[in-house]
This record gives sequence, C-alpha cells and structure tokens, in this order.
Amino acid sequence: MTRIPAQNDASADLFAPYKPIPDVYDELNDGTHIRPHWQSFVQGVRDIGAGEFQRRWQQMQKLLDRTGMAYIGAGIGSPAQDRRARPWELDPLPVLLPSSEWDQISRGIKQRGKLMQMILQDLYGPQDLLRSGILPEEVLFRHPGYYRCFHGQNPPGNNYIYFYAADLSRSPDGSWWVQGDRSESPSGSGFALENRITQSRMTPSLFHKENVQRLAGYFMKVKEAVLRACSRVTNPRVVILSNGPESPNYFEDAYLARYLGYTLVEPADLAVRGNRVMLKTLGGLLPVDVIIRRPNSDQCDPLEISHSTGGIPELLQVCRMKNVVVLNPLGSGIVESPIFMTFMPQLCQHLLGEPLILPGVATWRCGDPDSLAYVVENIEKLVIKSAYRKRGNRTGIFRVQKDGDQEKLIRMIQADPDMFVAQEEVVRSTSPVYSKKTLTPAHIALRSFAVLGQHEFETMPGGLVRLSGELQPLEASLQVGERSKDAWVLSATPIARVSLLKQPEHGVELKRTGGELPSRIAENLYWLGRNLERADVTARILRTTISRLTSEEQIVEMPEVVILMRTMAEMGIIETGYGVEEMRKQLPPIERNLAVSIFDEQNSMSLRSIVTQIFRLTSRSRDRVSADSWRVLHRVDQGFQPPKTGYWDLSDCLALLDDLILDLAAFSGIISESITRTQVYHFLDMGRRMERATQSSRLMRNCLVLPSGDLAAILEALLEISDSLITYRSRYLEEMHLGAVLDLLVTDETNPRSIARQLAQLLEHVNDLPNVGNHAGYTVEQRLAMSLLHEVRMFDVTRVRAPDALSAGESLHMLLQEIESLLPKLSDVVSQRYLVHSMPQSHLVEIRP
Repeated sequence: MTRIPAQNDASADLFAPYKPIPDVYDELNDGTHIRPHWQSFVQGVRDIGAGEFQRRWQQMQKLLDRTGMAYIGAGIGSPAQDRRARPWELDPLPVLLPSSEWDQISRGIKQRGKLMQMILQDLYGPQDLLRSGILPEEVLFRHPGYYRCFHGQNPPGNNYIYFYAADLSRSPDGSWWVQGDRSESPSGSGFALENRITQSRMTPSLFHKENVQRLAGYFMKVKEAVLRACSRVTNPRVVILSNGPESPNYFEDAYLARYLGYTLVEPADLAVRGNRVMLKTLGGLLPVDVIIRRPNSDQCDPLEISHSTGGIPELLQVCRMKNVVVLNPLGSGIVESPIFMTFMPQLCQHLLGEPLILPGVATWRCGDPDSLAYVVENIEKLVIKSAYRKRGNRTGIFRVQKDGDQEKLIRMIQADPDMFVAQEEVVRSTSPVYSKKTLTPAHIALRSFAVLGQHEFETMPGGLVRLSGELQPLEASLQVGERSKDAWVLSATPIARVSLLKQPEHGVELKRTGGELPSRIAENLYWLGRNLERADVTARILRTTISRLTSEEQIVEMPEVVILMRTMAEMGIIETGYGVEEMRKQLPPIERNLAVSIFDEQNSMSLRSIVTQIFRLTSRSRDRVSADSWRVLHRVDQGFQPPKTGYWDLSDCLALLDDLILDLAAFSGIISESITRTQVYHFLDMGRRMERATQSSRLMRNCLVLPSGDLAAILEALLEISDSLITYRSRYLEEMHLGAVLDLLVTDETNPRSIARQLAQLLEHVNDLPNVGNHAGYTVEQRLAMSLLHEVRMFDVTRVRAPDALSAGESLHMLLQEIESLLPKLSDVVSQRYLVHSMPQSHLVEIRP
C-alpha cells in the first residue's frame, strides 16, 4: 500500500501561527522558540500533516463516543444541567514533560503523600500535633468531616492513605505548585488511563518514538498495595464501592473495575453478617475482604453517623475488628481541606525534618488575626475559600469580581473567620489546544496520582490534565467543562514492556457457575432484557403501521391499521383515544401525531423512553457488558433521536426504525454467540423471553380475538411484526390460513418468535437458577413455567376454525388470557426470590469463614 505524502507547506503547519499569552508560562513555546523536549513531537506532527492530523482527531472523537466515556459534572445553571452526562473531551495534543522535570515532581508527590500519612496517623492517634500547638485544636475540632467514631479503625500498618493525588499548576516562572491535596478517594486515574489508550492510538508512531513512560506499572502497584493491605488472605475478594450511575465518576469506577479485575458494587450490594461484610449474590452471601471506596467517609455507615443517608450499617465495627479493609480508611479526607495548606511548611519540617519539595499555593488562615488583617487589606487580589472541603461539594469559592463584592466578602469572613482561608491566585501555565483546525492556548492543571508502595509512595508518570479557557480558581474552572489532555513523561531511553497479567504461583479451582453475580446486577440485566424486547416489538409494530400509512391506500381500506392502532393504544405508545373508533374521529389524524408520539419522552411507554431506559440499565451494568455490546447499545441511544430542528415525516421515522431494529438484532446476536451461559446470560435472556411472550400474546389478542375487516391482511401484518412472514410463505405460499399462522406463532417450538419457544426457553432458564436443585420437588417458579409451557403445548390449533367468522374462537382467547395471567406471576416470583434487596431472601444463605 503506497502512502500519500503529507502536505507540509507553511499554511498546513499547525504550530506556525500559535501565539502564547504574554507573561504566562507556555508548555510548548518559550515566547520565541519551541521548547527542546517538544521539538521532536512537533516535527512528528508536521510530518503527519494538518489534514491527516484532523482525520485522526475525528477518529479519536468517534472512539471516545463509541466507548461512551462521559462525566457527570456540576454544571453551571439549573439542577437538571448539574446532573447531565457530558461526553468526555480529549484534546489531541498531550502535555510533554521531560523525565528530569518529572523526577522532581514525583519526589514532591511522594514526600507530600508521606506527610499526609503522618498527619492522619497523629490526628487519629496520639494527637501530638495538637498538644504541641503546631496545629491549632480548632483546625481539627471544628472540621465538619471529623468524627470521633473514625478513631480505632486499626487500618493495616496504621496507614490512612493508600491512594493520594495532588492538583498541580505551574506559575509564570516555571515552578510547580500544589493547589490542592486529595486524600478522601482521589478520582481521575481511570480517566487518565483511558486518555492514554485513546491518545496512543491516534499517534502510535509518535508515542513510541518519544519513549513515553507507561501507566500500566502504576496500576500494578495499585494491585500490589491492595494485596499488602489484606495480607491475611491469599486471594482476597476486592470490590470497588461506587456511588452509582448518577455519580460523576461512575464511568471511571466501571472502567477500573474491569481493568483491575475487581467487582463493582453499590452500597445496597453489601451487608454485614456475622461481623463480616458480605456481597449479595445469586449464589449466596460471599465475604468481602477489601473495599476500595468512592463514597465520602460520612456516607459509609449510617449506624454510627446519624445524618448518613446510605452506606453499609456496622461497616466501622467490622473495620475495627480487622475483618475488612477499606481503602482509603474512613476519615482520611480531612487533610484535603484548604486550611491544612496554611500549616504544611511547618508540619513538613516538624515531621520529616525537611522543607517541602513542592510548595503549596500561599494560603492565609482567616482565624489568625494577623492573617485576617492581611486578607482584608488585599482581598481584591485573593481567592476566598471555605476552610473545610467536602468532596463533591464545589461551592465555597469567592472572589471580588464587581463593585460591592469587597465589603460583602469582608463581612462574611469577619462573621466567622475560622471557617475561611484566602489563597494567592496562581496564573497557571498554558498549553496548545486543538480547535477548529487551529491551536490556541488554554490554562492547564495537572492531577498527579500516587499509591502506597512497600517502602514509599509510588507515582503515576504524568496524570490527568484538565483545561480551562479562562483564569479562574481551579475548582471553579473545572466546573465549566471537562476537556482534558494526556500527560506524557518522556524518557531518555526505550521503555520496557509491563503488563498487569500475573503469572500464577499455584493452581486454581475451575469454575463454571457464575453464581457470584450480584443480585442488583441480575435485576438490571433482567429488566434490560425486557426493555430490549419491548423496544423491538414496539419498533416492529410502528414500522408495520407506518409502512401502510405511507402507502397509496387509505386507512379505511386497511383494517389491519385500525387493529394496530388499537394495539399501540393499549401498549401506551399512542394516545388511548386512537384505540376507540368514536374517540379516534375526534383526534388529529394519526399520520400527524405518530412521529411526535415516538419521541415523546414524557410518555414512559414511548419508543424513545424505552431506548433511554435501555441505555440507563446498560450503564448500571457497565462492568458486566462487553465492549461490543456497549458500542451497539450506545449507538442505539445516540442514533435514535428526534430531529433537532424541523419536523420529521413518517418516511424519516421508517428509516430510523429500520436502523433501530437492525441494531437490536445485532445485540441479540451478541447475546446468542458471545455471552457465557452463566447467570448473566440467564437473567438477561429470561427478561427477553418473558417480554416477547407477553407482547406476542397481547398482539395476537388484539389482532385475532376481536378482529374486524379482512382477516388475511391482519394475519399478514401479524406475521410481519413477528418476523415470520418468510417462514410462513416458504411453508404455505401466499394464502393466509388462521390455523397455520397460529401454529407458527403459538405452538411451533422451532420458530424463535413463537410463544411456545419463549416458554420453553423460560423453563430452561428457571431450571438453571441458583439453588433450584436444592429443593425437594419443584419450586414455585418451575411449576409456573411448566404450567405455561404445558398450556401452549396442549393447545390444538387444528380445532380453531373461522371459515364464516372472523373470531379465532374462545379457546384461543382462554389460552392468551392464561398466558397473560401466569407470566406476571412468574416474573414476580423470580423477582422476589432473586432480585429484591430489601427483603430477606431464602437463597442468600450466610457463609461464615
């Protein structure tokens, strides 16, 4: 294959027109020349060419979109905006750091992590810092995040920090400053990893040429730290405790769980039994050894912290008994409050006997009279912050921006000076950002990560770079957007390959069960299956209806359209009045309202609402869904959207429905061919079979029990919706026979769309549920499934005749009525036995160590 040379004329050079901001340190350009450690990279981009670089950037955006990488930030505006998932934006140009500079940063991060560790060990131990006066008592005792119950947790090695991060920025003279410490449960390492994977795929040759230090080594250290923290167990069960899909970092939680091989859980998935933290699974309660937590400390144990609204009751007691390890231990976040920045130089000198390698941004404690006087005098130059930070709460940042702010701020501070600090505003460095085929400077901040190693903290080379177009306080600027960069630490020598894959030291017990599936995930998968099938049948009914509405004939000439409207009205797809002839005449023509009804998100039964529910359930089970499955369902969610402007006619909807049905079929293929036949498959497919049998029965009841008009046209529409028209014609040619249609759609177990086939597969799934074999005789769910299948198998389609009448007969009506009565009962029994968390469940037997 011949490669077309890139065009490298001056007009195509991305870097030639780039202009740094005066008096601001620019990562790329020193004001006159490109910095030495950037020159090789810049030449590599020039060799690629501006056009090819643009194409690769577009590919990178598509890759991020397909992975569904998103961030739920605290947006500016209404509460609805605050919880909106935003696509993760990655700039194609990384920030480059030479190894000599990174080594200095790394030493500073390691020192700071060690210092934070020693501070926490003292505050939750002898409290010598308070007794000696180095740290005023009110700094700790007025801290809203300090609870006496956090004492006595006995963390392994008395270590309160396993994961630490520091937010860094570079001042105009090129020095790096710490703007904030993160010790509660630092987030961002998963985003940094995904940034690196995506960035390296965009410019792989440049990545290898520049000898970029790898991130895998850091995550190897993470796994080693987890094992050391729970050394009493050879192969500990580790879970990542997430705040759930509505939290800002859920994508990262699911991503890290998959990458590290840990189980992603929510508080409802865990319970304390017999002084052990247990994971609720379909196979029983399984002991948990290590919890890597995301929730704030005061949201982890409602039994000991009265205002906590969630968490795991008795968690702290289990920690005290050393029966579980929580990383980071509860209470570790108190030192990330800005008020501690005031004392960091003295604390470092006192505890470590050395100065800070990375200085913090200048901070004044307003509770100190001399500092307060300075703050009042210079308030226009400073940023005022709440002295105590609560992770996730991005309020409490104040500055003088207009006339009148100054006096208001001073009065607020003087009312309770101990609750405020003032910080110098650092003019953060800039780096080129690619936008509209040009480069413009944007301010950056670098979050660097560290994990507790065997002898010292180990750092991630680089970290997560965040961008802001304006110079605002760091926390405030990151609320505006979530655009980011990768950070490349350049090595002078080639980088050795590292892998998280560990060579086994001993054999392992072979398993084929999958009973360790958390009950919550099983519930999500069950309802995902139901909604997938509901979307499919809804789309097929709509497609069949629209294909007739857009034909040459009138509605009065197509009796099947009236039947389909009645079906859609009963299903809630369209207004119920369209199902009654007298009311239908008073409503606008269905052709006018159908497209709007399809995308009506206020209607929970509209097709758009069902697609939204599918995406929500998929997101809640992200760590159990394969990458291909996610891409398909993410494409469904992104593709099935109403027009942004204007109005779509029914022909537009028809094309959209075709794409939706095709994507759903692709996902069905993935389920059939790629999912191991464990409980993940059983609950997902059980939901599909339950819904398909329900919808098929409802559809036939509307079409055949009380039909009106041409029966042959109705039967053809029914076969078309059921995707069985080709099979029917291959058997019976063109003529429509009621008995033959019923045989194909009700009793023929070789037809994947028949009711009998759904019930047969339901029975197989029920027989494979956990602990079914432990019961004497048959369980309730087995008897219900067998009864349903028996009723269909005993139905004699040869006795259904309608030569002179359009009714399919009382026997069909009774059968469909029985199916629609027993299926909800089966669903309820399965849900109560396996999927309900709040009630005692017979299958969750305690497993004591």
